[in-house]
Amino acid sequence: MSSFEQRFKVRAPTNILKREDKQKIHENALEVMERTGIKIHSSVARHELKRAGAVVDAKSGVVRFPKEVVHSLVKSVPHKIMLAGREKEFDLPVDGTHHYYTTDGCGIAVWDEKTKTRRPSVLEDIRKTAVIADWLPYLSIYEPMVVAHDVPAHMHVILGMKEAIENTSKHILSESTTNSEEARTQVKMAAEIVGSAEQLRKRHYISAMVCTISPLTLDGPATDAAMVWSHNHVPVHITGMGQMGLTGPATLAGDLVQNHAETLALACAMQAHERGAPLLYGSVLSNMDPRTGAVNFGSPESIILAAASAEMGRFMDWPVSCGVEPGAVVPGPQASIENAICATLCAMVGSEIMNGIGLLDDSTVLSYEELLIDNDLVGLVINSCKEIEVSKETLATEIIEKVGIGGTYLTEKHTMKHAREFYAPIIWSKDNFDAWVARGKKSTLEVAREKAEWILREHKPLKLDQDNAKALNKIVNEFKR
Repeated sequence: MSSFEQRFKVRAPTNILKREDKQKIHENALEVMERTGIKIHSSVARHELKRAGAVVDAKSGVVRFPKEVVHSLVKSVPHKIMLAGREKEFDLPVDGTHHYYTTDGCGIAVWDEKTKTRRPSVLEDIRKTAVIADWLPYLSIYEPMVVAHDVPAHMHVILGMKEAIENTSKHILSESTTNSEEARTQVKMAAEIVGSAEQLRKRHYISAMVCTISPLTLDGPATDAAMVWSHNHVPVHITGMGQMGLTGPATLAGDLVQNHAETLALACAMQAHERGAPLLYGSVLSNMDPRTGAVNFGSPESIILAAASAEMGRFMDWPVSCGVEPGAVVPGPQASIENAICATLCAMVGSEIMNGIGLLDDSTVLSYEELLIDNDLVGLVINSCKEIEVSKETLATEIIEKVGIGGTYLTEKHTMKHAREFYAPIIWSKDNFDAWVARGKKSTLEVAREKAEWILREHKPLKLDQDNAKALNKIVNEFKR
C-alpha cells in the first residue's frame, strides 16, 4: 500500500455503546421498518423492493419491510471497499483500520476574513479548494465544497465534478446530486478517467452521498440517483440527518433507532436493485436548539450521535462514513474546538470516514482559513490515535544503555531516524513568544490565509491527459444540451 494511506492508520476502536444496546437499537429499527414502514417516493426502488418481498402500498408509497427480507438483502453489502484516487498513490482501503477525512460540501457562501463578510460562492471556489485539498497532507477525499452561483442551476453539480476531477488526484465524493441524470453523467465522467464503465465497477474512483429525509422518508429523485449509483457500483454514503426533537425523537437512542431504520431501508433498496452494490453507513445527526428549534451542530448530542452511529455501522460490519459540522458562524476557536472534540471521539470509536472539514455555520459557509486549520486538527487527532509500535527497534533498550545516565539522545542516529515521524503542524504555531513577535505577531487565521494563498500560487496539480480532458468536455457539453 502507498505511504499516503498508511498515514491514516489508527489503533483498534473502543466502544461507547454496549453490544446489547446496539442489538436493541437494531431490533427496534427492524420493528419500525416492519410495522410503520418507510415512505419511498421512488417508483424504481418500490418496484425492486416489492420483487424482493417487501410490502408496498402503491397508493401511499409506504414500504414495510419484513425482518427476513431485510436480513436477506443486507447480507450482500460488501464489508470492505477501496475508494480509489485518480492516481493509485491516493487509493484508500476502507477496512476498519483507517481514519480518513473529506472536505465538507454544499456551502452557499464564502467567508472573507479580511472584510469579515460573506460573499456568494462561485465555481472558482471549487477549483481553488480542490487544488488546496490536493496539497493538504491530512485531507483524504475531496468533495466539491460549494454551490456555484455563477453557473446555471442545472449545471452546478456537473461543472463542480469537472473542476474536482481536473484539480485533484484524490478520491472524489459527490454530495449534491439531486437526480438520476446527474448521477449518470458523473458515472460517464468517472468511467472516462478509469477507462470504462466496467472498470469503474471495480475501481471506485468516485463515491456519492445520498441523504435520507427524516422522519422515515426516502426522496424520489435522490433515491433514483442511488439506483444509478448502485447499478454502476459507485459507493453510496447513506447519510441520515435526523434532528432530535424536530425530525427525530428527542433522545439519543431514539434518534439512533430512526437513523438505523432509514439507513437500512435505502441499503435494502440498493441491494434489491443490484446485489453487492457498495455502500457506507453514514450519518450527520444533531439535535435542535431548544430555545429556537434551529439545528444545533457542535453540541455534545451531535458529537455523541456521530460516534454512536459510527458504532452502529460497525455493528453491521459495513464501511462507515459519519460526521458532524461545526455550528460556529465564523472561523476560529469555537469551530476548532467543536471539530476537534468530534474528530477525537469518532477516531476512537472507529469511524472510518469523517465528513467533513472546511465549512462553518452548519455546512453553509466555506472558510479557506478553517480548511487549513482543520487539516492541522485532523493531523493532531490521527497521530494521537495511532497504535504504539512495540518492537526491538522502538523499545530502544540498546540506545538507552548506550546513552546511559545523564546523557543525551540528540546525536544518536536512532533519534534522527524516528524524529522524522513526529507530527508537525502546518498552521498552529510552536514558536516561543519572542520568535512569534519576530515573525510579525500573526494570528492563526492570518497564517492560515497566507498558507492557502501560498498553496494556490505554488501547487500545480497533476493534469489530465489531453484525451481525458477532451472527453470530459464532451460529456459536460452533452449534459448541457
